[in-house]
Amino acid sequence: QTNRADQKNTMLSSRCGLALARASRAFSSSTEAPRAGALYICGTGEYNKLGVGDQQDRESPVLIEELSGVDVCHVACGKYHSAAVSTSGDVFMWGLESSGQLGLGSARGKAPAPKKVDALSGIGVTQISCGSYHTLAMTSSGEVYSCGFGGSFINGAGGLGHGDRKQLETPKKVSTFGPEAGVLARSVSAGGFHSMAQDAEGRVWTWGRGEWGRLGFGDSSDVLAPQHLEVCDSLTPTGAIVGEAHSACVSSDGRVYTWGRNEHWQLGYEVVGLLNSGQSFDSQAEPAEVPLADGSARAKLVSCGELGTAVLLEDESVLLWGMRRYFEPTVMPTADTPIEGAIVQLECGASHVALRTESGRVYTYGKGTALAMSKAARKSWEIAEVTAHSFEGRRVVAIACGSNSTAMIVER
Repeated sequence: QTNRADQKNTMLSSRCGLALARASRAFSSSTEAPRAGALYICGTGEYNKLGVGDQQDRESPVLIEELSGVDVCHVACGKYHSAAVSTSGDVFMWGLESSGQLGLGSARGKAPAPKKVDALSGIGVTQISCGSYHTLAMTSSGEVYSCGFGGSFINGAGGLGHGDRKQLETPKKVSTFGPEAGVLARSVSAGGFHSMAQDAEGRVWTWGRGEWGRLGFGDSSDVLAPQHLEVCDSLTPTGAIVGEAHSACVSSDGRVYTWGRNEHWQLGYEVVGLLNSGQSFDSQAEPAEVPLADGSARAKLVSCGELGTAVLLEDESVLLWGMRRYFEPTVMPTADTPIEGAIVQLECGASHVALRTESGRVYTYGKGTALAMSKAARKSWEIAEVTAHSFEGRRVVAIACGSNSTAMIVER
């Protein structure tokens, strides 16, 4: 029976395409090629971001019934909306539709359950990233599409990357990327109001709102189209990602660099003396190395959430900082619940992290409903195994974290 299941997942992964496997390995929070299965989700339910038809919280993972017959091979969770990609190439989104971020076009409306995004379905989408009010989609040919909040004169730029501040209700291709442009994207990441991409040559590109230095160019200027962040070239990043208002990358020699806003200590170091937007908060306008303890292993994965950052080291330990809790890089305690197996994926929400092992086990740490445990079973800031309570022994093949949600693709 196990062999038949493995064969089915191998076939589904093949249908997702070799390009998806390459994209998954390049994306900073995972080291494993994608597989497919049924989609489960939990967390707070505001704006219908769980896709279960109502706005009630879900403490334990529940199947998204609208997608029960769909083999999902990629999932993304943002602050208020979520997305999934099927093995047949269809793209689905649900949740808050305030600025066109669901890509449903002019006929958009409420999406309490997943709705198919016609503009993105069938074009080879391999990765989705959901920000606060915008969405990025990457295709197997290295193209990037975006939709949602483009910015305003009063509120500053959004993260769409089309050279203007227009709101887009239908996804539009970002002209910087793709075969015709000569720059092939291999990963994308959407933040609060800024975006990042890493191309096939390993170069990092950022665009959107520049407030707090989150773009990494040394100032707070908005950038309306993708711009090459040349300062990262010497780091030869193996992964790059953004959070709500900060950004991070891992260099080829296993060092971690962060930049942007630091009011929740999400940068991992102290920065003082900067004044931005009339308020005095710590911020860093260019990539700076996070000081890790002497003798620390090299970093291999980084994930940014709304309020913090998580890093996986080569010795399988996880470092956390930010989340209004950790002022400096701190080892996530695992003595009470040892993690069984190598960690292959690490995701960070607002006040929680989730990690997945090569054997398909999932563990969460932090606080809140997104820990995927019943209130009686969960304990704040103590690691726990989700798969010990859910899924009846089936393996989890992919995870994603929104600010206050966690999604899991579970093999059938």
